[in-house]
Amino acid sequence: MTRQSSILFIFMALLSEAIYGQSYPTGYFSAPLDTPLILVGTFGEIRNDHFHSGLDLGTGEQEGVPVMAAADGYISRIKVSADGFGKALYVTHPNGYVTVYGHLQKFTAPVNELVRTTQYSQQKFEIELFPKSKDFKVTKGEVIAYSGNTGGTTGPHLHFEIRDEETEEPINPLLFGLRVTDNIPPEIKNVRVFPMREAGIVGRTDSAITYEMQEMNGHFSLNTPDYIQAHGYIGVGFEATDKQDLSMATLGIYSADVSVDGTQVYSWKQDRFNFKDTRMVNAHIDYLSKRRENSTIERCFRLPGNFLNMYGDTNQTGYLDFIDDDSHDIKIVVKDFNGNERIFNFLIHSFSTLASEPFQKVPDGSVVVSYSKGVAIHKEFLDVVIPSGAVYEDIYYNDTEARTKTYLSSIFHVGNPYDALQVPISVGIKPYEPIADSLMSKALIISLHEYGQIKAEGGEWKGGFLTAKPKQFGAFAIALDTTPPKVVKEYVPADMNSYRGGIVQVRITDDLSGIKSYSGKLDGKWHLFEYDPKSTMLTADLSFLPMNHEHPIEVTVTDERGNTTTWTSKFWY
Repeated sequence: MTRQSSILFIFMALLSEAIYGQSYPTGYFSAPLDTPLILVGTFGEIRNDHFHSGLDLGTGEQEGVPVMAAADGYISRIKVSADGFGKALYVTHPNGYVTVYGHLQKFTAPVNELVRTTQYSQQKFEIELFPKSKDFKVTKGEVIAYSGNTGGTTGPHLHFEIRDEETEEPINPLLFGLRVTDNIPPEIKNVRVFPMREAGIVGRTDSAITYEMQEMNGHFSLNTPDYIQAHGYIGVGFEATDKQDLSMATLGIYSADVSVDGTQVYSWKQDRFNFKDTRMVNAHIDYLSKRRENSTIERCFRLPGNFLNMYGDTNQTGYLDFIDDDSHDIKIVVKDFNGNERIFNFLIHSFSTLASEPFQKVPDGSVVVSYSKGVAIHKEFLDVVIPSGAVYEDIYYNDTEARTKTYLSSIFHVGNPYDALQVPISVGIKPYEPIADSLMSKALIISLHEYGQIKAEGGEWKGGFLTAKPKQFGAFAIALDTTPPKVVKEYVPADMNSYRGGIVQVRITDDLSGIKSYSGKLDGKWHLFEYDPKSTMLTADLSFLPMNHEHPIEVTVTDERGNTTTWTSKFWY
């Protein structure tokens, strides 16, 4: 371990000790909904590249449910975004905490008026406001908004957070005394055993092995015809889910403890975290299993580049050293916040004879990259920089080139897509032939994925190389985007086949680089169009238009490479 890593571990140990011993005021905050709390998402739940920062509260799959202030305070922040929390309110309270209410359908009238006035003055849908403490005072239980489905959602619900005002760290709201009815224990779906690279063997291999859980007559065991055999340094992990009374959602667990032969070796619980560390979720889980099989294996050992503060005793790294000839009892205890628990015991048999099993061969031409030491690769048509702190453990980096006529460059396979990144890397690619000056601004780096999926990575020209900052290893090439976005009418009031009220809706899509900006006009003047990327829909409210008139409409959409479409039409309203 490097000196830098050692200092960070000591700091995190002190921080974790302080956090684990912290208490929170119960009874101060009330529930933001006037209904029984039904969880459709738990605090700290594993999401793609982040931990979930609050509670997702079910609203019966309906929008428009009144949302109430959890305590006295004032609205300190108003944000309207197409993605993320969508329409959201932040309420600052005098006790040093901030509550957050996300995915809202709409605000109350005074806030709505300020938001609409600002949107029209700035001529844009997405805005962020920071009212003064005297502007929008609220009292506990006062309706401040209505639940919705805006932003990055998969269905209607309320996202609710409690944050530390000073650090802005989200804290598990259940620590403040909010109660949910839950009598269902978590379930362990499988267990994965990890041999440490060049230091451990499991089942005569140095690759991790997943064992599925099976049940027979109420007894749980691992689906393996033989005992788990191991030698050297190993770690364990598991996949577990939880359920709550009255909820159909699959939820994350609250805590886990692992013991070996009766001694605790690892523990964690989801009380709070810092947003700057949230991407370290990819160090907490087995990233390979997530990417390859969509299986969420939570590690019970800590990688060198994992400095999350969720672990109880950070001196316990969770690595197991089995060098004897003996059987070891492994006990995993997982719990939800209400204390419902699932306990699973299994044996690992340590055999010293496994020490003679060979490790996998280091790939030819590979370069070792560690958490504390990055690497720079410079070739004729490829330039790669992996900064320090980018990976969580030692990896073997390699790259290969595949010539193709499909793109303006070779396809470069950079690193292993099953190795996680904490920070972006730099990938620069030089085209086969010089690109015409008129097309330089249309070129972009793309990443190629399974089933023919292509993702735009952007990029800027630097010394003959087009350079982007992807957040994953993978396959990259240069492509051109000269195709403008598409704008298609979805609904206007004159449509005879349906009636949706006084609105206009158009769908906007882009084939490659992605939509950068959009705007609309009605009757020749800028008009507010709300954008929902989930449905690719722009929606305009016609309440403020004069009726019984023909109205010209104009929608302009520009993609990330400057291609623009302007769509015009007319409708009667």
